[in-house]
Amino acid sequence: MHLFDRERRFLGGYGIVGGQAPLAVGAAFAVAYRGSKEVVACQMGDGATNGGPFYESLNLAKIYHLPIVFFIVNNQYGMGLRVDRGSAVSELYRKGCVADVRSERVDGTDVLAVHDAMRTAVEFARTQHEPCLLEAVSFRFRGHSVIDPDRYRDKEEVQRGRERDPLTLFAGHLKALDLVDDAQLQHIAEQAQQEVDEAVRFAEESAFPPVESLYDYIYAEER
Repeated sequence: MHLFDRERRFLGGYGIVGGQAPLAVGAAFAVAYRGSKEVVACQMGDGATNGGPFYESLNLAKIYHLPIVFFIVNNQYGMGLRVDRGSAVSELYRKGCVADVRSERVDGTDVLAVHDAMRTAVEFARTQHEPCLLEAVSFRFRGHSVIDPDRYRDKEEVQRGRERDPLTLFAGHLKALDLVDDAQLQHIAEQAQQEVDEAVRFAEESAFPPVESLYDYIYAEER
């Protein structure tokens, strides 16, 4: 929940469900105020679309004609509740109509489809100076968190969902086009695992921060 990278313009992860939406709208307002050609991408889960901040953000983004794309990852479960039981509208892209925001639904297991849809949405936001909403439908492979035993789904449903793993499907697509072979895919998998192992090792071997740094970067400081 505490990821932030100013150099890459990644403004952080947020523990409050839907809390990133108003902040993203603020960032988009800054972009519009400066007259920049930048576009803000705000990612959220399906559960975030049931909260007030989501609707308020859509409304403000439309009123001020802000260059922002709201990207909803609909993996069909918010915490332990199915989307169709937790939301009056299970086709989440339709929620954009409350603020007359251009909206679209895309197959979240299709890497290229998501890439193309996002590129189109970004170009629309940039050239038309209007918000856009994109819903990507996927499937959650595990429980919501490490303490979620995921007992509210049957094994058959999970198995069907795993068969639509976007990484596996994309790898198969690349192989079918003769762009990669099994050896290359294995090399990519090993590289990814090595990066993860190195990151875990770095975290485990790093010292804890001193207690006196507890309030660093929490409050504004006079310059």
